Amino acid sequence: MAKKDYYEILGVPRNATQEEIKRAYRRLAMQYHPDRNPDRREWAEQKFREINEAYSVLGDPEKRRMYDLYGTAEGVGDVFTSAHTRSTFEEVLRDFGREGLGFDFLDRIFEDILKNLGISFSFRTFTRPGGEVRAGGPFDFDLGEIFGRGRRVKVEERKEARYELVISPEEALRGTKKILRRRGKALEVKIPPGVRTGSVVRLRDALRVTDGEPGDILIHIKVRGEP
Repeated sequence: MAKKDYYEILGVPRNATQEEIKRAYRRLAMQYHPDRNPDRREWAEQKFREINEAYSVLGDPEKRRMYDLYGTAEGVGDVFTSAHTRSTFEEVLRDFGREGLGFDFLDRIFEDILKNLGISFSFRTFTRPGGEVRAGGPFDFDLGEIFGRGRRVKVEERKEARYELVISPEEALRGTKKILRRRGKALEVKIPPGVRTGSVVRLRDALRVTDGEPGDILIHIKVRGEP
């Protein structure tokens, strides 16, 4: 499974500021709205999925840090549970409202993510049949409050998978990258410099990628020649 370059998807350099990443996401969300691509709606929805996935990671400083370190992050595609990305997504909804663009396609984009979060909600409730925006005010969206009313009780069991990785003293000193294969999926594991035998690298929520369920993968480091 090829690793996705979220920086490339959003068209920003790896040293981009959070504000630059936010501006790129808002611009691309408008560019790829299906109403603006009536002859290529399926293509536009797929592009919107890609930029949303990228922003769900790069728009949150902690997820971005994990992605930069390990090539993966938890909560990929979920712009709702992080205050950083949710506030930007609310701004995107306001952009859509001001331009008279529809919301219905968002139900397809986020159906699985909302279901995973235990939220029963439809973006169709944001518009009346004639297309007029409705949500507390002309272009006022508070997703935290809206989702709070639609949240169902959900108990989610998290699992852990453990692997041992043997590396050379040189790799331990300088850091290295390895490929972990699990259930036919490949994950890039970034080993930071200075690890010792007994160090643990945690790939947060990586089991969503390999197993389709919540949970972390723990990489236990063993350096050759160390006790």
